[in-house]
Amino acid sequence: MKKIILFIFFILFISMQAIAVEYMPKYKNSLSNYGIGLYFGEGKVTVLEAPDENAKVLARLSWDANTVDIDGLKKEPKNVFAIFSPQKSLSGFIALDEIGTEYTKIIYDNQKQLSGWIKNSPENKVFYWRQLFYRYGKTRGLYMFADTVKTQKLLRVSPDEESEISYEFIYPKYIRLQLIKGNWALIKVVDYDNEQKVGWFKWRNSDGTLNLFPEFY
Repeated sequence: MKKIILFIFFILFISMQAIAVEYMPKYKNSLSNYGIGLYFGEGKVTVLEAPDENAKVLARLSWDANTVDIDGLKKEPKNVFAIFSPQKSLSGFIALDEIGTEYTKIIYDNQKQLSGWIKNSPENKVFYWRQLFYRYGKTRGLYMFADTVKTQKLLRVSPDEESEISYEFIYPKYIRLQLIKGNWALIKVVDYDNEQKVGWFKWRNSDGTLNLFPEFY
């Protein structure tokens, strides 16, 4: 009996460890810089000081389902990635800039806001926010950041700050993307009381901060 209890405890511990390494932003301040989109990598990148293969190496990163390593130091996924889910093969850095299709500038340390350039490969590439919203927002939906203020939880009849407010929602259970026009998204919202509404919502502010985020699962 004791062995069975210990075995169950071990399984639960392993499951909790697997869950613990996942990271998805839920609050606006969990993404300190929104950049142009996400850079998805697979296991290893070398960060350069400039977009040149002969430039100084700033850091070497490697990761697997359990650990994230920067120059031999173990890091928490949330301090390195914008999103991290080994179970779903998702490892995404914030992308700040790019030069053609050859180099991308990423943030590789969220705490210290350290950034550098990495050379792109066929397996690793940048997805702009618009692409991600269309790719995932139409199929899997979007979610609102947990600290979105009440004054932003508004649907309007047209993609304009001055247009009429058609609906004020409280706690959206589900959001599905219909269309993007500039910084505005036409969305279908299912509110906490299961009422469904369609209208325009400002998904991205003028300073680049996001009010919605794609559901990747």
